[in-house]
Amino acid sequence: MNFGLGEANELAHAMLARIGRDHGIRTLSIKGLVADRYGLRRPRVAADADVIVDPARFDEFCRLLHDYGWHLRVEREVPSLLGPHSVTLIRDDWPNDIDAHVRFPGFFADDQTVFERLWSTRSTMEVAHCEVTVPSRAASAVIAALHAVRYTKSVRHAGELERVAELLIDDFSDAEREEFLDVACVGRAQWVLRELFDLVGRPHEMDATPRQMQLWETNRATVEDGAAVSWLSTLRSAPLHRKPAVLARAVWISREEIPRNDVNRLPTVREAWAHRMLRWRRGGVALWHYARWRR
Repeated sequence: MNFGLGEANELAHAMLARIGRDHGIRTLSIKGLVADRYGLRRPRVAADADVIVDPARFDEFCRLLHDYGWHLRVEREVPSLLGPHSVTLIRDDWPNDIDAHVRFPGFFADDQTVFERLWSTRSTMEVAHCEVTVPSRAASAVIAALHAVRYTKSVRHAGELERVAELLIDDFSDAEREEFLDVACVGRAQWVLRELFDLVGRPHEMDATPRQMQLWETNRATVEDGAAVSWLSTLRSAPLHRKPAVLARAVWISREEIPRNDVNRLPTVREAWAHRMLRWRRGGVALWHYARWRR
């Protein structure tokens, strides 16, 4: 289809909302376009359309997207320090992706509990002449803050976190500020957003377990370095008899597993080796960064 990325994202949000309504599945459009409309960040065109789906019907919703021509990108499953939270779907004739979320990183409460609290704040926006259900500005600000705080080594994301903080202090009504704090409390995101709680003079609870805190901080320090540290964590926790298989899996990637959009095209031998060499170089750099961070 001949349209730009911004247009594609608007159409994708409208399509997601329509599919959800037609099949009685609750969905909330989140992040990019929604954050822009609420003024939670400096406007920019996102590469994808993000939606969080009722966890009880997440698999069903993904199957429906498949029926509409959207499919998973070819890539192997890799470990994640924070666990899987979404699936990325593509369509060959669209320039953007769809990220369908069953959870959002930074919320440590049960997935259904988080979704119900977000859903309770819902509002609507008109996108591509379609009514799209979204979280409230306050709830969307929690999501924006959780996303930004994961990437605070990035100047752009640090700026987006500052933007949320400014709005929380200077622009939110008392009711919006209370809703922001309550969504974080119900979602067990107080510890993750503790700096914002401190900013508004509210005490926060340590609502993440020591293990969750450790994984969160490790992920923050290494998230921009790819999956190497996640593989290392998986290797360390694997039973002794499984370690060789995990190590082999971490190091080697077959031609069939090389990431690509075209399901029917197998990479050439040269392309496969080029991809492996790039992965090994990135992995080495990531582990070096991790070793420095651990000192």
